[in-house]
Order: sequence, then C-alpha cells, then structure tokens
Amino acid sequence: MKKKLIIVLLIILLLLIITFFFNKWFIAHNIKVIEYGITDKKLPDDYHGLKIVHFSDILYGKSTNINDVKKTVKKINELNPDIVVFTGDLFTKDIKVSDKEITKIKNELSRINAKIEKFAILGDNDKHFKDKFYTVFKDDFIILDNEIYELYNGSEELIKIIGINDIKKEDESLKEDTSYKIVLLHKPDEIKKLKNNYNIVLSGHSMGGQIKIPFYGSLIKLKGAKTYVSGYYDVNNTKLYVNDGIGSQNVNMRINNRPKINFYRIYSK
Repeated sequence: MKKKLIIVLLIILLLLIITFFFNKWFIAHNIKVIEYGITDKKLPDDYHGLKIVHFSDILYGKSTNINDVKKTVKKINELNPDIVVFTGDLFTKDIKVSDKEITKIKNELSRINAKIEKFAILGDNDKHFKDKFYTVFKDDFIILDNEIYELYNGSEELIKIIGINDIKKEDESLKEDTSYKIVLLHKPDEIKKLKNNYNIVLSGHSMGGQIKIPFYGSLIKLKGAKTYVSGYYDVNNTKLYVNDGIGSQNVNMRINNRPKINFYRIYSK
C-alpha cells in the first residue's frame, strides 16, 4: 500500500513538473489572437470595417525576450490593421534593461505596420522608466499622455483616440462631446472612475489573471484589474475590452493562459 502511494505521488510530481515546463517554455511564448466583431451604429459610416489591433503588457525581461517581441510584431502585421494600440507596461519595474536591448526593442516595434496610425500609453510600470518608454515609441507611435488625438483619415467626420494615464486628468470638456471616442486606459477597473461617456475603452494590466485554473478562472487579480480581468464587458453602455497581455510579473510565468493580442473589426451597421 505504501509503495503504491509513493508511485502515485511520484506520478503527480512528474505531471506537475511537465505542466510547469510546458507552460514556461511553450504556453508563455505561444501568442494567440482573439478576434472581436463590434457593431456600433454610432460609428461614422466612413469608418465602417475599421480594424484595430490591441496589444499590452510586454513586461520585457521578466518572462519575455526579444523573440517574443518579434513574434508579437509578426502576428500584428499578419492582421493588416488600420490602427494599432499599445495599452502600457512595456517594462517591469524590477528588471533593468540595457540600452542595447532598448535599441533592439525599438527596432522591432518600428516594424509594426498600420494603414492609419499607431498609438501607445504608459502603464504603471512604465512611469518608472518614462525616458526609455519614449525612446522606444516616440518615433513610430503617437504617445497619448493624457491627450486626445483627432483622427479624420480623409473623412469629414472624425473619431477621437484618447489616452488616459492619470484618471485625475481626464478632460471633462468631453462630457458634451458627441464624436465617436475610443479610450486607451491601462487599468481596466478605472473605467468606474471615468466622468465622461465613451464608446469603447481598451485596457490591459491584468495579464488575464496570469494563472488560470480550470472551472475557477483567473487566480492572480492585480489591483486595478480585480473586477475586469479578461475579455469583453458592458460597463454602463461602454464597451470595455481587456487584453491579456504578452508577459508576466510577480510570478515569472503564465499557466493555462497564452499571451494574447486582441483584434477588433468595428462595423457601423
């Protein structure tokens, strides 16, 4: 009986070891594209069929490396997007990234193709490395640091892309604004603090809970992403989409939770 128990325990241990390495070396580097079809009658007709790719939380150097950045860029370009958005946390505050690595990251992300434009906002970790974040993104992306970008793209009608890094600096003049508004907001739970009405909010930060347990769901819920962790939510008639991100923090791996890129096709009818 004792011998059988030892064998069972060894089998369980072996399965746990296999699961650990499978997740660390395969799952954590196998990027998945999640596609959403969005129909919104408020979208101007000139933007019918707009394609947006959304990625977030690379957290370079923790569980990700330059090969993960290359894979991300390749996946994005295969989708042939009109707009690309990055919703923060290129870095993690407990990892030092050399200038040589910064150059490599910048060169790879500059290869992302978008027919119209590319946007980025800072995450909470990026605020510790704001100069490096700007070095990577400033030449190829429009960095929205509590700013509003009016996008016309040859149309008489505009849509607004709004980056909110500090919820206290939300532009309240938008309250009476009837234009179509897409918000980039790093922490999804902060949607509850927004004073204005928006059509779409795109967020990251959560990494989908990082460890997902079958029949239970996300195990690690970070402050700022405890309510809205992964996927789509309707929050007071605003469409919120939370991207699961590419990297990891705290626990240096993702379990049962592939890194993800979100792909939105937005239709006016």
